[in-house]
Amino acid sequence: MSKIQRRAFAAGCLSVALFPAFLMAQDVPEGHSVSSMTRATIFVRDLDQSLKLYRDLLGLTTRVDTIVEGPRINEIMGTSDYGLKAVILQAGDSIIGNIGIYEIIGDDRSPLSPPSNRVDTVTGDFAVVFITEDIDGVTEKVIAAGYPLVSPPMVLFPNPEAEVQTREMMFRDHDGVLVNLIEFGVPKPW
Repeated sequence: MSKIQRRAFAAGCLSVALFPAFLMAQDVPEGHSVSSMTRATIFVRDLDQSLKLYRDLLGLTTRVDTIVEGPRINEIMGTSDYGLKAVILQAGDSIIGNIGIYEIIGDDRSPLSPPSNRVDTVTGDFAVVFITEDIDGVTEKVIAAGYPLVSPPMVLFPNPEAEVQTREMMFRDHDGVLVNLIEFGVPKPW
């Protein structure tokens, strides 16, 4: 078995272990090579710090909270002798569109550059996007918690004739990941 085949096998084993119904939950649409995204995963510097945002402030609930160790997890990560703290968060009951917050255990390699606290976006940034029904309330909490605000709530595509608009805001988490919140159907005035 090639190195790529071993990594694919290890990834499948991890997915089945973390999501027993994973393989039955999503189909690959005809004519496509992959399904819709099942999960985005962020490898973070401090799992507990990240959970303060994603779980405690944004209100996502824990689907999986585990520690994975051994050769298979190291093979999929391209590492050796590390473990992985893995928390997968969700809103509601869906197993699609969740977010993984992972921290590598025992990582003694050179630290990453400090996370970005820029208040703009640059090529190479990526964002996780969530829908909210209280963009102003969440924004207040984000500011109070000290996260760098990129944009306060605003109407991105104004239509003066519309009775309702979509508002968005964006900030960075403690690892520099952009978090974009969207609220649909906000009545006038915006």
